[in-house]
Amino acid sequence: LATEATNLYSMCDENTSALQNMLPGPSHTRLWSERATREIEASISQSSQRRRPETSITSIRETENGPSSLSETSYYDSDESVRSSRSGDDYTDEEDSNQADMYDLLELKGEGRYGKVLKCRNNETGEIVAVKAIKICEKTDYVIAREVFMLDKVSALDPDVDNVIRFNKYFKSADGHHCMEFELLDLSVEDLMKKRRAPFSLNEIRPMAKDLLISLKGLRNVGVIHTDLKPDNVMFVDQQNKPFKVKLIDFGVATLTERAKVGKIMQPLGYRAPEVTLGLRLTEAVDMWSLGCCLLEWYLSVLPFPAESPYDHMQMITHFMGVPDGELLKQAMYGNDYFVEEGSEWRLKEVSEYKDVILNCHQGNSELDIEDKRVFVDLLQKMFHVDPDKRITPAEALIMKCLNKETGE
Repeated sequence: LATEATNLYSMCDENTSALQNMLPGPSHTRLWSERATREIEASISQSSQRRRPETSITSIRETENGPSSLSETSYYDSDESVRSSRSGDDYTDEEDSNQADMYDLLELKGEGRYGKVLKCRNNETGEIVAVKAIKICEKTDYVIAREVFMLDKVSALDPDVDNVIRFNKYFKSADGHHCMEFELLDLSVEDLMKKRRAPFSLNEIRPMAKDLLISLKGLRNVGVIHTDLKPDNVMFVDQQNKPFKVKLIDFGVATLTERAKVGKIMQPLGYRAPEVTLGLRLTEAVDMWSLGCCLLEWYLSVLPFPAESPYDHMQMITHFMGVPDGELLKQAMYGNDYFVEEGSEWRLKEVSEYKDVILNCHQGNSELDIEDKRVFVDLLQKMFHVDPDKRITPAEALIMKCLNKETGE
């Protein structure tokens, strides 16, 4: 089993990027590159003042014609291009040139293709924060505007109750970067996994699972699908003082539930729900599938569905979970790409066979250990239901026995 798991893990396609699926073409980005920044600033100014009137964080500029609203239709018309909303025509960069001066750079936390994450001190508030700085260009204009729009939707939640990262503000620096200020968190779950080189125990997974279920319950309440739930996007708040307390981050490819398009490919392949691959109706249930993948990966140190292609992905799901219901396949936009009506060509493995992989990990001899594993498997089975309408919801999962056991370790 260990050899099989290692072989499966080696198949993981590390180059899969949900962001690439979300980026529009040049013709789309040109529609909004001229006014994108000033629309975001006016919108965030309005929402920042509404959310945190008690803080001293500087508001983002408003034009002489008043703040403009970044409406939902700005992002979700028929082809996801962006339409301009009302804003002033006398935009300048003078005030933003002073925004970057408000910060003392303390540390470079990370660097990617388009930008950096910086640990900074906000000299106006005294708070140690994270500043995400992205180079300004047509592609990043669109992506940043989309992320700020979704962060504004998520701001209806309480960051400390609903376990989502706190977004403070957006501004544009004088040296040509989109900048977003967030609360500073600790390391990601992915980073800790690499450091410890060992799986998590159920007692370690339990609080993380509860925190993320609360996050998904909150997102469901505000009509948002994260679409990119993976260990990289789950961060510890303060691992030393608040061990295994986590928050969900990165809403750059999130989408409104009501605007999720049938047939749109989203989510990293290894964490992708079957309804995405098949082209079925998309709901918040896709995030529950991704969370199930995370929990199992944290427990086994193996990605459960390490596919190299959508075909491999569907084959693995069918192998472990069985063929999806025939009625679902008839509705699936891409069903004929993977299945034929007379049956499946793959050898099927029952769920009970996959249970053995879990039950044989973290060997424990007591009846209590065995029962603990069984209720964990029960939760995973419900999270991995192929039919999204029958998949367990965050609220239902939060009351399950496996997440409400008093830990003794």
